[in-house]
Amino acid sequence: MTLNINFFLGETTSKPSNTLTHFSSVSHTTTAVEFIPTIDTSFEKEKKVLGRTVKQLLIETGQVSNKAIIISLVKQLEISQESKKTHILRSALEIIVGITPDDIF
Repeated sequence: MTLNINFFLGETTSKPSNTLTHFSSVSHTTTAVEFIPTIDTSFEKEKKVLGRTVKQLLIETGQVSNKAIIISLVKQLEISQESKKTHILRSALEIIVGITPDDIF
């Protein structure tokens, strides 16, 4: 899989494809890193939060997965005391959970 790491480092800009309706049609193999650059501009704040989260995970661990992003967002939610920031974090979390396939055993 080729990742567009430059997007998360702020070195490129990408055009969004469409709105939340895109989330339901995402393939079960889609990773957040592949999906984030395609998020519509109406979710620009969530896109920025997700980009910062991916960048931080890359710096800290050198790896990014949907699970790691979800855990990071939950941790950010736990410490957030601003209602606007909490709303954005929840929305970003919903986006990532929505594109993450369930574990089936």
